[in-house]
Parts: sequence; structure tokens; C-alpha cells
Amino acid sequence: MKSDNNDYFDFMEEENPVEIKQIIGKYLSYWPWFLGTVFMCLFFAYGYLRYADVIYNTEAKVKLLTDKENSSFSLDVTKLFTKSSINLENEIALFKSVRLSEQVVQNLDLNVEYIYNSTVTSKRMYRPAFKVSSSMRADQIKEVFQFSLSITKTGYTLLDEKSGKTTQTKGYWLKNPVSGFPIRIEPGLVQNLAATIGTNYTIIIRPISQSALQLSSDFTVSPEGKDSDIVSISLSGTDGAQSEKIVDNLIHVFELDGITDKQLVSHRTIDFVDNRFIYLQKDLDSIEISKKEYKSNNDLSFIQEDAGASILKKSTKDEALFQIESQLLLAEMLEDNLNKQTVFELLPADIGLQSSSINQLVSSYNASVLEYQKSHISAGDNNPAIKVLVSALASQKKNVILSVKGYKQQLESSRAQSRLAQKTAEGSFSSLPEKEKVLRSIERQQNLKESLYLLLLQKREEASINLAVTVANTKIIDYAITNSLPVSPQGKKIYLGALLLGLLVPFGILFLIFKLDNKIHSAHDVEVSSKNIPILAELPSVAENSNSAMQNLEAFRTLAQNTSFIIPFTESSLGKVLFVTSSIKGEGKTFVSYHLAHAYSHLDKKVLVVGTDFRNPQLHKYLKQTKKENKGLSNYLHEPALQWQDLVCTTKEVEYPFSVLLAGAIPPNPALLLSNSRFKNFIEEVKKEYDIIIFDTPPTLLVSDTLIISKYADTTLYVMRSGLTEKNLIAYSNKLASDKKIMNMGYVINDVNFNSTYGYGYGYNYGYGYGYGRDSESKPWYRKSIIVKLFSK
Repeated sequence: MKSDNNDYFDFMEEENPVEIKQIIGKYLSYWPWFLGTVFMCLFFAYGYLRYADVIYNTEAKVKLLTDKENSSFSLDVTKLFTKSSINLENEIALFKSVRLSEQVVQNLDLNVEYIYNSTVTSKRMYRPAFKVSSSMRADQIKEVFQFSLSITKTGYTLLDEKSGKTTQTKGYWLKNPVSGFPIRIEPGLVQNLAATIGTNYTIIIRPISQSALQLSSDFTVSPEGKDSDIVSISLSGTDGAQSEKIVDNLIHVFELDGITDKQLVSHRTIDFVDNRFIYLQKDLDSIEISKKEYKSNNDLSFIQEDAGASILKKSTKDEALFQIESQLLLAEMLEDNLNKQTVFELLPADIGLQSSSINQLVSSYNASVLEYQKSHISAGDNNPAIKVLVSALASQKKNVILSVKGYKQQLESSRAQSRLAQKTAEGSFSSLPEKEKVLRSIERQQNLKESLYLLLLQKREEASINLAVTVANTKIIDYAITNSLPVSPQGKKIYLGALLLGLLVPFGILFLIFKLDNKIHSAHDVEVSSKNIPILAELPSVAENSNSAMQNLEAFRTLAQNTSFIIPFTESSLGKVLFVTSSIKGEGKTFVSYHLAHAYSHLDKKVLVVGTDFRNPQLHKYLKQTKKENKGLSNYLHEPALQWQDLVCTTKEVEYPFSVLLAGAIPPNPALLLSNSRFKNFIEEVKKEYDIIIFDTPPTLLVSDTLIISKYADTTLYVMRSGLTEKNLIAYSNKLASDKKIMNMGYVINDVNFNSTYGYGYGYNYGYGYGYGRDSESKPWYRKSIIVKLFSK
């Protein structure tokens, strides 16, 4: 018999590891929570997707060209191995500049915003069935103007949301603004407007600068690759058609801006030539008049040709002097233009000077002036970069002036030498008449002015041609195209997020509940903290019906059988004394005592249940007696004349009745009463009369009554209640056993709900519950899930 007991203890002391399916099953038993939360999150996700603004991305691609690439086809193979000379960062900054965005806003009226107000939400619209424009000039709009517009059968109802002022229009045309509403309204198609009667819109008119600032920040401009000349321009918005127009218009404005920059030099050249034409025409007229008067006064008609060789030599010298004086005159005009400049302005380019260094300096100076004019508008005078650029321009201007002066000195020296050579050549013509000499001088001046006039006319035509054929340094790879898939909201991601949130929220709540729960719920909770004390039974939580009564009986039969394994074996035929106690009140020790006695009676045992809890007796309730003052053990211990046999009553069960001795009247000092020698005599007497004597004792944590009489027990059943007993009380009961204050103790777990998240899902379904109707009808509908059953096995 001892060997069997040892085997039983070894079996009970084995640690049962918590399987992963038990943890999953613990959460799955709350699957309605998960299902409800997931459904709610998916419903909110659907509502969000139903009414949220759908954002689409619109993208265009543009290749930036250099001047050489734009002007002519080039077979320069060095381009294959060198990096592009285009500064993409500057071009990207120009694309995102507020200046260009302002032009786009003005071109497309983007400072007027339309918001459609529905019963659920509000959405921006690009173009409703009408068009609103401000009656003020763009520079007069200094603040945001917002009003409400409702379409009626007769016209519009306007409401100023700030002042609350309301007005109504007759008809759908508002050509003249009304008081308080500086706007004009132009209707679209009549059928479209008729379909929107009863709708309401919010109209917002912003300053151009504010809208341009917002638009410039909305653009995303980035290069396609590290060494690529292609840039991608993208814009996100709710209306793909509107975004495409905005992006295409930005590219158009960028192209016009580049063309305008190129045309500035040509315009400056044309203006310069036109101004010089006025003076040249006056000089030519004066020379013609002088020549006419000279011939008239000296009766001259035609000058005969001179002798061949002398005249040829003289002509060569004259031609050389003519070229020098022409260059000297052009240099003086350029120097005069430089000296008259009060600010940095463009110089005439390529006017006929034969000095390549001066032409190169003028070209470089013009390029710097263009860069200065662009940067000066946005950066201001105090910008460090502008100051550096001004310093460089001043230095370049000074270099041009010095170069022109040096070139003039060179020309004057050459002219002196030419004149000396001319005088030598003219020596041979001393015999020529003085009149012919004077006439030649006049004709030379005339030819000089005519040649200069033709040269400037040629340069003007060249500048006009360049102005006419100027094209942008851009090539459109792709016009603005809107992606059919929205950028946001992305339905799949939102539904997936809602699904995960619906799972994580109840999981997190349950996880906290499980972690913060300090109550025991199953035998496993007790086994973790108590390795050496056996768990005799887990008593299920049952209802009051026939099936539950059978389960209850089977549970206590199992408890009776397991208890018999730990009762010390003796050869004596005396009855066995069982104490039933707990740590605190309410854990069900009286319930266990009564039903355990009932189970023993079914095993043909003669059983007596004794109420020993003098402070809070509960045993009388099971006998359906309403008064606690019925005489019982306390009366027997206090009154020597009483016999305990006279106080015993029998239960009213038709089959298998058993005896009950109530606690009796509540004494003033129960501990002293239990220490009475009559209690010891009572124990010895009842052991002779009964096979099993079950004592319903007081809680050990609250009073010391049980510990006083614990030495009389053969076995102590320590009751813990699922969902009530705290886990730290396990250590307290262990200490009572280790200190030998309670003898031969075994645990009884009461009120275990095997359908809850804390149960193992096995045990009584295979033991006493087998065949007794723990069927699916007794379970809630959500506990009949196949998945829950699978993880509960």
C-alpha cells in the first residue's frame, strides 16, 4: 500500500510543462472578442476608405539640354566620356521656385479653391459646375476670403462665414460683385448646373503668393539618375486631370523662362543697333550734303582715275587706314556704352570688333549679368552670393574697359603708322589738284559710315534671326501622366493594419488581464508553486440541474478515492478523521465537506459531518435550516450534561443518507472551547461509531481554531477556489504543511470552470463526466468552435 502511495506522489510531483496549444487555447476561448474587434476595425477602415480623399501621383519627365545640344546636331564623341555640364541642382531649384509657381497659379486660377460639402464629409473639387473669380486684382488680395455657396433653383445663396452676412442672387451669372462678396460667378453647362441644385460648396480665395508658396512645396523634382540630364516632376492630388494640367503648365512656364533669358541678349543687341542707326543716318546725311556742296561750289562732276600703280598703292594704304579707323570707332562706341552704364546691363555682342579677347570678355560679362538678374530678384542685395557676384561683375566690367582702352591704344598706334605710310604714298600725288584730295577725304568718310551702317544692319538681322528661332533647352520625355493606383489611402495596407489592430487590441488587453491576475484558476497554478503537496481533485463549477448533480457526485467520488490514497494506513478499525479547511472564507470548504460526505455515503461508508466553524457556521444551510442557533458541537463542548449523539441529525436523502453534527450556538471564545478535553473525547468516540468523520473547520489565515485541533486529523483537505484564492496564499499553505502545523495535507481546487481560458480542457470530460451529459448544450455558442475544441484537447 505504501508503494502505491509513493508511486502516486511521484506522479503528482511531476511537472507538466505548459504546451503552446494551451496558451493559444487560452486566448482562443475569447474568440468573440477578437472577432468583434476585428469586425469593428475593418468597419472603421471601410468607412475611412469610403470617405477619405483618394490621392493620385502625377509625374512628367523632362530632359535638360545644353546650348550646343539645342542648336545643332553634334558628333562630339567626348560627350560619351564626360559628365554633363548642366547644374541639375540649379535647374531643380528653378522648377520649385515660388516665381514660377506664381505664374502657374495665375494661369490656372489655383488661388480659388472649391470644397464640396456633403452630409458626411467634405472634398476638394477642381472644377464644379460653375467658376468663381475674384473681382479684385491679384496684387489687391492680401488675406484669405472664405464663403459658403449653395445652389438653388433661382440662383445662388452666398454666406460669408466670418461676418455671417448672407445674400441671394437671381440667375446663375454674377457679373458685377455684390456688397461684401468681391467675386464673379460664371456658370458652366446648364444641365450640369441643374443636376447640382441643393448642393453646398465652400469657396476659398487665397493671395497668389500664399497659393504659390504652397504649390512650390507640393512639387517633387528629382533627377532620374546620378549622371542623368533627365528630371522627374511629380505632384500628388485628388484630381488627376488637375495635377496633369498643373505639371504641364509648370514645364511650359519653365520653358518660357529659359527662352526669355536667351532672348534678352538678342533684344539688347537690336536695341543697341537701332540707337546707333539714328546717329549714323545723321552722319551720312551730313556727309552727302557736304559732298554735294563741295562739288557744286567747285564745279566738279566726275574725278578721273589716276595712274594705275600709284593709285593702287594709295588705295591699299587708304584701305588699311579705313579698317583701323572702323575698329577704333567701334571700340569707342563700346567704351561709351560701358561708361554710361549705372547698373549692370547687357553689352552688345559681336558688333564687329576684330579683337577675340574683347569679344570673349563681353560674352562672359553678359552671362554673368544674366545670372545676376535672375538671382537678384529672389535673393536680394544682402545675400552673400549676390555680393560675390557683384564683385565679380565689377571686376569683369573693369577688365572689358581696360581691354578696350588697350585695344584703342593699339589702333591709334597703327593709325599713326598708316597715316605716315599714307603721306608717303600721297607724296607721289602732289601734283593732283587739291580739290580732288578734299573730295577723296569726303568720300572716305562717306564710305566709312556706309560700311559701319551695313555692318550694324547685318548684326541686327542676325540678332533678329536668333530671337525668332530661340527654343527652350528642354525636351519633354513624358508629359504629365497620372498613375491609376492611388498613393493614399492604400486599401490593402489599411485593411491589413485594421486586421492586425483588431487582433492586437484584444490580445493586449487579455495579456494584461492574464499578467495582472493573481488568482488561481486551475491545478496548474497550484502545481507551479507547490511541488510536494498533492492535488486531490479539481471540482468543476456546476449549475443546479440533473446533469450537474451527477457531475458533482462523480467529482466528489473521485475526491473520496484520491483522499483514500493519502490517508495513513493502520490496522485499526477506527474511523478516519478528515479536516476540511481553507485560507479565507468563501472558498467552499463547507460545500466540499457536505458533498464529500455524500460521496462517501455512496461508497457504503458510515459518514459524519461535523461543523467546527463556530464563528461563521454554514453547514445548516445544506439541511435547509434557517437558524444558526440549533444545538451542535459548541453546545456539547460547553454543556457536560449533553450527549453528542442526541445532537446528530440525518440528511433527508432517500438513498445513502449520512449524519451531520452542526456547529451549534456561536460561543464568545471558540479557540478556548476547542481546547476543551471534551473535544478530544468526542474525537475518540466518533471514530468508534463512524467510518469517515469530516470536520468543517474555520479558515486558517483568519483564526487559529483549525491549527489548535489539526493534530487530531488523519488527513487535511485544503480547499482553494478558482478565481477567488490568491496565488500568494499557496506559499502560506505550504509553510503550514512544512512546519507540521497541518498534518498529511492535500489540495482541493473548487469551482473550476473547465470551459474557461484557464482550464486544461481535459480531466472530467474523460473521468466522471464521461457519459453524464457535459454536452454542448450546456456551453455558450461561441465555445462550440471547432478551433477552440482543437486547442482545448
